[in-house]
Amino acid sequence: MVNYQNPIVTLVDLAYKVNYKTILQDLNVAIAKGESVTITGPSGSGKTTLLNIIGQKLKPTTGQIIFAEEITSKLVPQQDDFLSASGLRVSYYSQRYEKPNEDLVPNVHEYLLKKVPGTGQEAIKKVLKELEIEYLFERKILSLSNGERKRVQLAEALLQKPDLLLFDQPFVGLDVHARETLFRILDKQKQAGITMVLVSESGLIPPFADQHIELELQDENKHTFHSGFDASKNEELNAFPELSIKEQQVYDSIVKMRNVKVMYGGEAVLSEINWEIKPGEKWLLQGHNGAGKTTLLSLISADNPQGYSNELVLFDRKRGSGESIWDIKAKIGFVSPELHLYFIRRRGLYNAAASTEVSSSSMKCLDVVLSGFKDEVGFTTTSSHMEKETARKWLHLLNMEHLATAPFLHVSLGEQRIILLARALVKSPDLLILDEPCQGLDSSQVKRFTSVLNEVCARNHTTLIYVTHRKEEVPLCITHFLELKKGRIIGSGVFS
Repeated sequence: MVNYQNPIVTLVDLAYKVNYKTILQDLNVAIAKGESVTITGPSGSGKTTLLNIIGQKLKPTTGQIIFAEEITSKLVPQQDDFLSASGLRVSYYSQRYEKPNEDLVPNVHEYLLKKVPGTGQEAIKKVLKELEIEYLFERKILSLSNGERKRVQLAEALLQKPDLLLFDQPFVGLDVHARETLFRILDKQKQAGITMVLVSESGLIPPFADQHIELELQDENKHTFHSGFDASKNEELNAFPELSIKEQQVYDSIVKMRNVKVMYGGEAVLSEINWEIKPGEKWLLQGHNGAGKTTLLSLISADNPQGYSNELVLFDRKRGSGESIWDIKAKIGFVSPELHLYFIRRRGLYNAAASTEVSSSSMKCLDVVLSGFKDEVGFTTTSSHMEKETARKWLHLLNMEHLATAPFLHVSLGEQRIILLARALVKSPDLLILDEPCQGLDSSQVKRFTSVLNEVCARNHTTLIYVTHRKEEVPLCITHFLELKKGRIIGSGVFS
């Protein structure tokens, strides 16, 4: 029974400002012991900021946060620390697939032992089984899918047995079964007396939540992000030079795979994959967490070196026939759930071996969009006037022009996602790979983005591979689907 008369955490007239910008204001909240609290609100409303204040990672600008007793807390961020835990100082996207680094990368068991010293193997196996990921015990952490990574984060948190568990978007990137499993696991922790605070989307409030806090954007932060594709934007799209910035090359096929197989540590992650994508087709790639979607995409984006040992043709050229990874990437616009991490780690995809380091805090949102022209992460080349104009117009189309000069590191995660979507679209690529592009976006942003994507696909001959677990995020332009289960194709055809 929740005791609301004796809260263990109380927020009194709390406010938080950064760079003279008000994020939270006049917040009064009481959290009782054993209570489950869900925080929702639009992107940029301060959800993660509030979570960090409760977790004592940030201090409020004014007001108080009062703890009635000494408690231990554990904050589980939306993104994991697997790269840094692997000791990989130079972190570029394809590094996780490269054999030379395999010895540096811990497996799940080793990672959890390091994060929670003194934990026995049986305790680790028990929590992994509870999370239905016991099969990951010996798997390298950088080879995990997005959903698997999320559950390993949760395993670490549960092993620490804190009094207060704080989760930032724990349900993002999980399929329906994984979300239901997580609901059940967290409910069990609540029944054991653990107090929980979860940042979530409004449509994913767990059934066991006792209190719901809905944050609103402060007036000074209310920049319009329309939920539809209005006529004025439609007319602007006609005039955009980026939709005709280069002549579309003619291909017989964009992707062609025959009996493709990928192995990790003697275990098949993908088997007997036969798939052909013709120019202009828009594919929905489906499958449960761990089905092999991310690995399949890594072959197409040329990040996975096992593409060389398979019968894989990209843009009418067999992989390994002389083209470089950058020749392939020049034809692809790409978004993944964790891509933003590579912009805040100082070194990037294009010039990872450079000796000069650039402070991540100095990268502006416009710089990030411009990096899409040459698949860079960081300041490595000078952009042309036309490229800058094109990048600004994409920001305008996505209603993010007000963030052009804002540091990428300091905008909200949802805003970072939108900036990276503009980066993927900016060069009018032959192939768009959008791996769960709507993670971290609120419902109005999802509608806005899918409207833009539908319009772009209708006007362009761009080929699309789109990944999502949620039906409401599937754009209308989708023409075909491919479904994976345990690394094998279980369904493929025309999408209806």
